[in-house]
This record gives sequence, C-alpha cells and structure tokens, in this order.
Amino acid sequence: MLGEILRKWFGLEPIRCDVCEVLRLQLDESNRERKELLTKLLNPTQSEPLSVKEEEPQPIRPQVIPWKVRQQMLESEDRKQAQLMRDKKREIEELEKELGIDHNKEPLVVRLPDREKEEDAG
Repeated sequence: MLGEILRKWFGLEPIRCDVCEVLRLQLDESNRERKELLTKLLNPTQSEPLSVKEEEPQPIRPQVIPWKVRQQMLESEDRKQAQLMRDKKREIEELEKELGIDHNKEPLVVRLPDREKEEDAG
C-alpha cells in the first residue's frame, strides 16, 4: 500500500513480475473468450449455421449376438487357430528334417564330473 502511494506521488513505474504478466494475459484471454461466447449466445441470428453431414443412416445392430451365430464365430476362430498350429508343426518338422533331428533316438546327455568326488579323492 505504501509502495502504491509512493509510485503515484513520484510517477514511478509499477514493478513488473513475470508470473503476474502471464496471469494478466491469461485473464485477458479468458475475458475475451467469455465475451465472445456471450455475444454468440445472446445473438443467435448472427451465428454460423450448423453444418449437417449428409451420410446414409446405418442400421442399429443388436448388442446381443444369438448363440448360433456366436457358436459359428467361435468354431471358425478355432478352425483358424488349428490350421495355424498344423502349419507351425509342419514347419518345425521340416526344419528338424533339415537339421537331422530324430525324436526316436535317445537324447544326448552330457554328464559333468562331480566336483565333490574329485575333491574327496584328492
């Protein structure tokens, strides 16, 4: 308050604060938008006409799917998944043939010597 009196008496510029300036700009923008909205609401004849999209109306589809339709959808999805699994299995078998992997043979097992037995013997 004392600062305001001194500024008025001596004709000093008010102290500028960056935050205050930003807030002042935002308030001005808000006031401008508010006035613009009020004029549009109070003078509806001057407003622009609403644009109407010319599209064909789409029929409303039922939210509930009948069980027969749902069952057919599930079965077709299962058939697709089964076909993908068969294709992958066939692809894996072809790769195994190329690499010479035979599932009928006993797998090769490599046993490492036990370190405990070596330490006891030593």
